[in-house]
Amino acid sequence: MFTSHKMNSRQSENWKFEVISQILLALAKNEHLKNNLVFKGALILNEYLPTQRKSLDIDANFVRAFINNFPSRERQKSFLRKHLKQALSRHFETQDPVRFGLSNLQVEPKPRNDHPRGWDAFLITISLTDHEKTGVRGLPKLTIDLAAPESLSENSLSEMSLGGSRIQVYSLERIAGEKARAFLSTLRTYRDKVKRPGKAVRVRDLYDLTRIIRARTISDRTFWNIAGSEFKLACESRFVDCSGFESFREGWSETSELYKKSPIIPKDIPFEEVTAAISAIANYWRETGIIPFSFPLKPATSPRRGCPGT
Repeated sequence: MFTSHKMNSRQSENWKFEVISQILLALAKNEHLKNNLVFKGALILNEYLPTQRKSLDIDANFVRAFINNFPSRERQKSFLRKHLKQALSRHFETQDPVRFGLSNLQVEPKPRNDHPRGWDAFLITISLTDHEKTGVRGLPKLTIDLAAPESLSENSLSEMSLGGSRIQVYSLERIAGEKARAFLSTLRTYRDKVKRPGKAVRVRDLYDLTRIIRARTISDRTFWNIAGSEFKLACESRFVDCSGFESFREGWSETSELYKKSPIIPKDIPFEEVTAAISAIANYWRETGIIPFSFPLKPATSPRRGCPGT
């Protein structure tokens, strides 16, 4: 008699990590997607620095040319739907034996209406069938977060070989800078500034920054000088301010609790080491003149404006 069951949380995490890696390979093979996206986030960081932390989604930014070539969100949505379906279907069909199949793909604008500052993004939700999991009920959905273009420098981008294809990715220095920016953007000071509803503090970015400083110690001045410049550039794109270590320490006791309780953060880096790492990075950037800085919030522009510097 056939019976079905649901995955437990660990099984679900392992399956998502395995499949999201296959999805990234599929995107890397599609010329249209890889020429218009810059990949970033923990999945790319894991290629630079292997870790126990599993990334369960894909993060990327559009390149500026994509927005110029497809100025309307409807055209962007059509482009993504067409080429994502094509990339995934072709990748899965070439596997021997064929294991995965695309059952549903949703391309949703984020926010639903045009962002007043041009920070238009998309959330891609993917549902698959898995012939090795026919007895599993309700396979987890996979997600791809696609963000608006940001200001970049000659040090922001790199190329990475993935499954025989080459893709555009953020450099390790840019990832370090963006991780620091991303954490600050979830704290109350910034949320109040841009009048954004509260969201979970991104403690995983602190874990990733500590991983980076383990590999590239603060004595590597060239690396952290570039990372500091990329941090400032990333913050400028989103009007994030930083006065120093005190900016990171806002609500630090709450951050500590969230970090220690997070189910997605491995236990190999204690929070005491995180505190020392963020202090070292922030103090170095202050000593070298990267911080403090602040970026007054500019008036929002009208929809479909192609806001510069975002």
